[in-house]
Amino acid sequence: MATEAPRAPGRPRDARHDESILRAALEILREEGYRGLSIEGVAARAGVGRPTIYRRWPSKPALVVAALVQSSQIAVRLVDTGTIRGDLVAIQRRQVELMNAPENRRVTAGLVADLAADPELSQTYVNDYLVPRRAVILQVLRRGVERGELDPEMDFAFAYDLLVGPLFMRAVVWGQPLSPRAAEATADVIVATFGVDKGDTPT
Repeated sequence: MATEAPRAPGRPRDARHDESILRAALEILREEGYRGLSIEGVAARAGVGRPTIYRRWPSKPALVVAALVQSSQIAVRLVDTGTIRGDLVAIQRRQVELMNAPENRRVTAGLVADLAADPELSQTYVNDYLVPRRAVILQVLRRGVERGELDPEMDFAFAYDLLVGPLFMRAVVWGQPLSPRAAEATADVIVATFGVDKGDTPT
């Protein structure tokens, strides 16, 4: 006679709690920044107990990064306009939009301030949040190489820094709004620096 498999101990995980916890974490991040977020505060806003959160995410850094990764509002998506300049301009316009949002600048500034002092936060933030976003831009750059628009010997990491660095410095470090032209300007730097035919920049 067949026997029934034993049930795992404990109550099954309720996916609805995941959504409410991550939503509450994002709301607090935007209102109070990273330093203002606590597991207790997230639990109270989400209407769950602290153990419910800790069963899913072992620490505040893990919860924060999960909330950022989960949010489609801050995603950078892969595009294909047919040219490397068009692709980069589209991505950079999205980056400008995100960095110009005061609540996003507040979250980023708070996180950056804690990265050096919190190795766990730093590693989790880089691996789970920055690396996937960086991968989107690197994929666009590699596609530019495959199209014959960019030098195959280009330094992809440096090109990424040229795209993101100026936006980050102006918006987060200096706290100044980014001009809409920043998207075109940074894209043009890449085309001018790494383009195969520097005298024929697509428009």
